[in-house]
Amino acid sequence: MSTPSARSFPQALSPGDPVREAVLQAATARLYDAFGDRVRLAVERLDRIGPWVFLQGTMHGAEIGRPYYVGTGYEARRADGVMSDVYVALLKKTGEPGTDNDARSWRLSDHAIGPTDVAWLTWPDEHEAPRALFGF
Repeated sequence: MSTPSARSFPQALSPGDPVREAVLQAATARLYDAFGDRVRLAVERLDRIGPWVFLQGTMHGAEIGRPYYVGTGYEARRADGVMSDVYVALLKKTGEPGTDNDARSWRLSDHAIGPTDVAWLTWPDEHEAPRALFGF
């Protein structure tokens, strides 16, 4: 049996997995700090290799449609057309073994709210994360 740290290919964290819930809590804290309950995240990718997790998703409004940025620091970017609805985050496990399902054991290494380019392209080199995690 192989452990997550022994894998060299991304493994998706599935809904209902307690590790997924802990990672999502840690990964989205900055997003919800910025927007509160005005934004919801539709997860498109939540993959893990060893201690690393990459999240990619699309932000939606609390009800339906696009996110509501009025009154946030992102309002001007949206008005200028330099903001997408993408949210990405890179996390690394820092806690003791066996604490994968505790959000406090996951550290947000990097994130991007509304990037208009591939903001995570440099993350493998900047953070020494596996390139395969990002799909390139």
